[in-house]
Amino acid sequence: MKETITQQKMQGSKLVIVIIAGILGTIAFDGVMYADIAITGVPLDIVGLLGSLVIGESEHTQTVGHVIHFANGIGLALLFGYVALPISKKIMKLPIVIYAIAFSVIENTIAVWFVMLPMLGAGVAGVNIAPEVALMTLSRHIVFGAAIGFVIRKGLTKER
Repeated sequence: MKETITQQKMQGSKLVIVIIAGILGTIAFDGVMYADIAITGVPLDIVGLLGSLVIGESEHTQTVGHVIHFANGIGLALLFGYVALPISKKIMKLPIVIYAIAFSVIENTIAVWFVMLPMLGAGVAGVNIAPEVALMTLSRHIVFGAAIGFVIRKGLTKER
């Protein structure tokens, strides 16, 4: 009985850690996004895009876009923490950050380059927008992966 309560507490704290990782990873992603927009001049603002797809252009577009983007970041962190990480750890022993970056690169390649961008008319890897788009999206996702991996590693190490 005592073991069950301890396991429930550990699972509850893991959930909180993974959610925090998703939030911090999204903040890191957004920091790279706003920096690469400023550096390249390519207006690849996923927050604005998400908001405008849902409610159109209004004073609330950015707010709605941020809510959706953070929900997505949390969802990806949950997918990583509860599905990809346990499977990866059974295959080979590497640092969690490496798994997280690999997860984000795979997610970017499949979901962003081959699904989202083509569906939006931007072509595979966004080549119809600008040649920099592939590197922009990849660098954002690498930073996201590194952030969630670092937070989850730190959180789970403290837990033990």
